[in-house]
Amino acid sequence: MLKEFEQNFDLLCKLIEPLGVNEFLRDYYEKKPLLSPNNNCRNFGDLISLEKLDHLLATSELPPASIDMARSKPPISKANFTFKSGNIDRGAVVRHYQSGATIIFPQINLAIDELANFCRNLEFELSCKVQTNVYLTPRNSQGFKTHYDDHDVFILQIHGKKNWNLYQQAVEKPFRGEPFDSSEHEAGKLNLNFTMEPGDCLYIPRGYMHDATNVGSEPSLHITVGLLVKKWADLMLEVLSEVALNNSEFRESLPVGFAKKDFDNSNARTDFRKLVETFANEADFDNVFNMFKQEYYRTRKPNLKGALMQSSVGMEAGTSYRLRKNFQFAIKSEGEQTVVACAGGDLKFSVAAEAGLRFILEGNPFDADHFLDLPNDEGKEIIEKLVAFGVIELDG
Repeated sequence: MLKEFEQNFDLLCKLIEPLGVNEFLRDYYEKKPLLSPNNNCRNFGDLISLEKLDHLLATSELPPASIDMARSKPPISKANFTFKSGNIDRGAVVRHYQSGATIIFPQINLAIDELANFCRNLEFELSCKVQTNVYLTPRNSQGFKTHYDDHDVFILQIHGKKNWNLYQQAVEKPFRGEPFDSSEHEAGKLNLNFTMEPGDCLYIPRGYMHDATNVGSEPSLHITVGLLVKKWADLMLEVLSEVALNNSEFRESLPVGFAKKDFDNSNARTDFRKLVETFANEADFDNVFNMFKQEYYRTRKPNLKGALMQSSVGMEAGTSYRLRKNFQFAIKSEGEQTVVACAGGDLKFSVAAEAGLRFILEGNPFDADHFLDLPNDEGKEIIEKLVAFGVIELDG
């Protein structure tokens, strides 16, 4: 059973080896940092490289959000490497890099196929949104001063070496968007110091203070993998909203004059406790939990690799298809429609197509004649739609 559980987390296992998934989730996840050395068995170089970044900077159109820069001192601002129009000034980017500034490629998984696949696979295993930022730091330089992140991260060292300092946890499990304030949060005692080399992986829970400096004679290239999770507080707030829709007492105003200094809280406290009791009795976990699942499916990026080529070939009798790997969905009937909630949004079909769709979504291979019992060209249109939105692909 344990071995089977580990196999369901192939990519996570690669990031934390030799530690097992159970040990990671029990002892480290959201609790404390973990450094996983390479030990000559891991390579992240297929995800990104200096050559790919050089090509991207030289040849791609770069909208304002596609590149950022950071330097601990002297600091650097967006105006230093953009034109008045807001577009990226490539020459200025290189020039500031030469002067010690780190080049940041935010959410580059939206542009690099290998990183997009990496994110999709990790999202499938962890059930959270995953994004990657890439950091290129020149020799003997530091991009950011000591700070904490508001989300958990994995650091994948690609090229060069970087020395890391990890301090205290300034805020335990901060909310997304809970800002770091250097005047409020101090680094505290140094807990860990180490140098990361290519193939090393570091996990840092949100709220842990840290900083890093390039060391050695080469630039440092690393990927920061951000885990953007849903929290219990998010679920509880949505459940409360559902209860409030069905109980008008929750929508009543606070007592008149409650802010006055001589206001007696006794009755208000009693009313509050009654509302808490009502919430406890009527909170519908399953309904909201399933709603969160479906929303998670809808907000993922669909995998459309090959969809254009497969659509250009056309369907022929006997053409075989299959469900895409790691495809996640929810299917239900809504009136006269069958709705599939999946990456990219809801796909809607006729009620008559439901049985055939369920067969496909169970992972069974099928051919172009699968929906022959449907009238006109509805079956052909269904398969074309499933190809177009990344649900299925050619089998083989």
